[in-house]
Amino acid sequence: MRTAALVVATLAILGSAATAIAHLNPALVGGLAAVAFGALAVWAGASAVALHASDELTEPRRHHGPTEGPEPVELMTRSGLFGRWLWIALGGFVVAGLVPLVSLGRTPRRGGTAWRRGARLVTADGKLVRADAVGVGGITTVFPEGNVGAHEASALLIRLEDGLAQLPSDRTGWTPSGNIAYSKICTHAGCPVALYRKESYQLYCPCHQSTFDVLFAARPLSGPATRALPQLPLAVDGEGYLIAQGDFSDPVGPDSWWRTV
Repeated sequence: MRTAALVVATLAILGSAATAIAHLNPALVGGLAAVAFGALAVWAGASAVALHASDELTEPRRHHGPTEGPEPVELMTRSGLFGRWLWIALGGFVVAGLVPLVSLGRTPRRGGTAWRRGARLVTADGKLVRADAVGVGGITTVFPEGNVGAHEASALLIRLEDGLAQLPSDRTGWTPSGNIAYSKICTHAGCPVALYRKESYQLYCPCHQSTFDVLFAARPLSGPATRALPQLPLAVDGEGYLIAQGDFSDPVGPDSWWRTV
């Protein structure tokens, strides 16, 4: 029973460490750790019972004659109390204890979103978006084809009068037929920027009331946000559908998601 408990404790704690490293569900990490500690408690209880001497002990008596030598001393050992599986289990707990330290020393890196050069824009229901699909003044949420629902890749597609946007020179050609797209994730706290004020060309975040100027590269106008919404470079393919020229112009979301100081 003790060996079985140690085996369970070892497998559970190593599984907990592996799920933590893989950034899986925290509930799974904690559940496996709880199983490991429970199995270790079972082992400790079973070991305590094994160490308890019987209340009735008997010992054979021997007669020592004059010619007999000293009786050999028989040593009592507790083999198995600190056996191989115990050390393996303890090693597993050491590994699990090091996982948080390794995570603290890791430099966060941002790998970008699902947008790639040539990725076609689709709506939330998976329909391709043509360059004239959204009317002037209209707005819709889009994703890269094949990644509908990808939170970091969500973008707001807005149709402006052609040539109205005042963008930096390095973004020339990013707004075919007046279509302009920005990340839907607010750069303050990651809330969805879901409101568009057509009259003032402003995007509005309902969480903390940050506003962004659509005409001037979604620069922040008011509220706690201090960074513009990243822009998605757009183009039109040979079939008339809107496509991305690449990923967003800047990392999406709050600075705390990807920057270190």
